[in-house]
Amino acid sequence: MIKIILIGLLLGSLSASQVVKIFGDSNYPPYSYIENGKAKGIYVDIIKLVFEKIPEYDLELNMTAWKRAISMTKSGKIVGFFPPYYSKKRTAWTNFSISILGETSSVFAKENVLKGKKRFPEDFFGLTVCLNRGFTLMTGGEEFKNAIEKKQIKLIEANNNKDCLSRLKRGLADFYINDQFIDISKFPLIKKGMKATLNFGHIGFTLKDEKYPFIKDLTDKFNTIVKQMQADGTIDKIIQNYKFKKDI
Repeated sequence: MIKIILIGLLLGSLSASQVVKIFGDSNYPPYSYIENGKAKGIYVDIIKLVFEKIPEYDLELNMTAWKRAISMTKSGKIVGFFPPYYSKKRTAWTNFSISILGETSSVFAKENVLKGKKRFPEDFFGLTVCLNRGFTLMTGGEEFKNAIEKKQIKLIEANNNKDCLSRLKRGLADFYINDQFIDISKFPLIKKGMKATLNFGHIGFTLKDEKYPFIKDLTDKFNTIVKQMQADGTIDKIIQNYKFKKDI
């Protein structure tokens, strides 16, 4: 009887799914955020569905501040985070999954700031931009990044959408770059202007993978399933579910 129990326990442990800790940005609606204590968003729904299709991996999904998700991925405390944009600098500590979906970034500002401007970022030289803390400069594209680095545009940072929009309202910044779908209804003086750039979100898998011998297999399977979901329209349907939802 004892032998049978031990064999049963062994077989059970061998068949158990591998727990995978993935952290997402807690304040990036409609893509990833917390609502009533639960993880929500386009990427959240996509990633959950992917993991349903690879039952050998058990997703443990948590939401946290963006900079903390980056720090935990760098140190190898978690398997990965979402949804970073690709940058060469980040490849020193993360391996990017296939691009999951495209995000169009737009310029937000008061009407008088947007008036007459047709070229981005050239028409914004000499002004101050606000970005969410921890966002890559590629949020506004390569030319925008270069303009920041050359100090042609001044950069200030804030914790989230609301804080940056508040800085625009108070005149502490001239414009803001973020996704085209963010809700600005609580800031009636702020308007959506021109497109800034198109970025692609990924999962960034840690390169501190000594504890995660399965990570290559996981990445390969994740990429394969995302490709299938892109091809069959599943991801487009998930995006439509959120397209007109309000920011939180």
